Amino acid sequence: MKRQQIIPRVGPDRGVDLGVAVAASAEDAQLPEGEVGIHYYRADGNYEGWNLHVWESFEKREEVDIPDAKKPFVDRALPGVAWMTPMRPTGKDDFGIYWFIAAAEFGNGKVSYIIHRADMKDQHGKDVSWLIRNGKEIWVNTGDPNVCMSKEDAIKARK
Repeated sequence: MKRQQIIPRVGPDRGVDLGVAVAASAEDAQLPEGEVGIHYYRADGNYEGWNLHVWESFEKREEVDIPDAKKPFVDRALPGVAWMTPMRPTGKDDFGIYWFIAAAEFGNGKVSYIIHRADMKDQHGKDVSWLIRNGKEIWVNTGDPNVCMSKEDAIKARK
C-alpha cells in the first residue's frame, strides 16, 4: 500500500481529514522533539468527528500533584482551541488517531484534555490530565478512564 505523509501536526484547523488520510505505518507516527502526544484507539474503528479539547492548567508547577491546589488564573484552552472548534487529529496510524502538541504550551508540565465528538465525551466523560515528567506520550482506549504510558500497556488493557 502506498503511504501518504501527513504533514500538518498542530492546530485545530490543521489536522487531517480522516476520510482521506491513509494510515501511516508505526514509524511514521514518531513523536517530534519538543512535543507531547495523545494516541486514541476506538474498537469500532470509527474516528469521524472525534477531536481534542486541550488546555493549560494554571496550577503552580510545584502543586500540579495536589488535586485542590489554588490557581492564580483560570485555565486557558490552547490558542485556536474551543469546545466548538476542537483540535483535529494530527494523524492516524496502526493504533488509531493521535494528536501532537508543542510541550511548551504546558508551562507547569501538566497536560489537560477531553477527547470528544460534539458533546459526547470519551473516558467516562471525565476531564483527564497527565504530567509530562511521567512521559511525553499517552495511549487511551475508548471507554477506559485510565491513561496508559505505553502503547503496549494500552493494548494489554483492552483484554
